[in-house]
Amino acid sequence: MRIRAFLADGVQAVEGKLYVLGAGWNRLATRRFPTRHDRIGIGALIVLEAGDAGRHALDLRLLDPNGEPAALATDADGQAKQAIRIGFGANEATDGLDETIVPFALNLDGLVFREPGTYAFELRIDESDAERLAFKVDLAVEREGARLPEGGSTSVRATTEAGYL
Repeated sequence: MRIRAFLADGVQAVEGKLYVLGAGWNRLATRRFPTRHDRIGIGALIVLEAGDAGRHALDLRLLDPNGEPAALATDADGQAKQAIRIGFGANEATDGLDETIVPFALNLDGLVFREPGTYAFELRIDESDAERLAFKVDLAVEREGARLPEGGSTSVRATTEAGYL
């Protein structure tokens, strides 16, 4: 079993395929901390090989710059959730192909980043390390000939929101 994943602005899984918006970034910028980002999408393709049929679990965590788990969501009681688990299953391929690809689209809205640094999404299958998606969240700086928009971020959002570099 293998997994390949990427960061995007948004991802959808429809009829066994991923539809992706704004993939290929690994840096966010903001004018101040803590900061909030509207949406981060994670697209994942899990490749099941012969013998991988059955039930499995995909776990997602966000690690802060110190390598500690950070909040991904808040439950109905206001408690921070530091992991998301998704169960999935697959049957043995019977069509002559050696692999079965299972696409996943994960969209996380309103993540808060408390400090600058390198964060990472950690994806595990059946509690084994599988994939790490590292990205940097840092203070925005004005570049020669370019002005940062008023309001706080590089994407003209509220003063506490992050945008792309």
